Amino acid sequence: MEVAAMSLLDLLRDDSIHHPRHPASIPWERDEYGHYYRLLPLHPAQIGLEGEGGVYLLWHWGQSPEWIYVGASDDLAASLDYARNTDIILEYEPHGGIFVTWAFFKPEYRSGVVNFLKGALSPKIDLVLPKDSFDAQAEAVPVTAPA
Repeated sequence: MEVAAMSLLDLLRDDSIHHPRHPASIPWERDEYGHYYRLLPLHPAQIGLEGEGGVYLLWHWGQSPEWIYVGASDDLAASLDYARNTDIILEYEPHGGIFVTWAFFKPEYRSGVVNFLKGALSPKIDLVLPKDSFDAQAEAVPVTAPA
């Protein structure tokens, strides 16, 4: 029996876990011009992220672009504010700037999404920042990365 691809609605509304053959297409957040956000000038609380939970990704666009970090949080504003003020993250700023995007997921899917993205993207920082929370043992939930 062939398993259908997981849709975004499955992740946001369905209480059952699916085992998709193809990653779910995720609408990663962008600004009003369709660009990804720069981390340092971003004020997460001002754009409504306070108390909002989800998964976020950090990367730089230098000569050799790299994924920096993948995290999950119950409060994206707190996590992004922490990242904006963390030396281990800020050391990548001179390499073309640090960019960020996020997507909102139910709490029960966040750890699986993070685990999938960490495995697929191999971010440079493989630790959990203090404002983040996810279970490294959770089953991976395949999703598309930002493009």
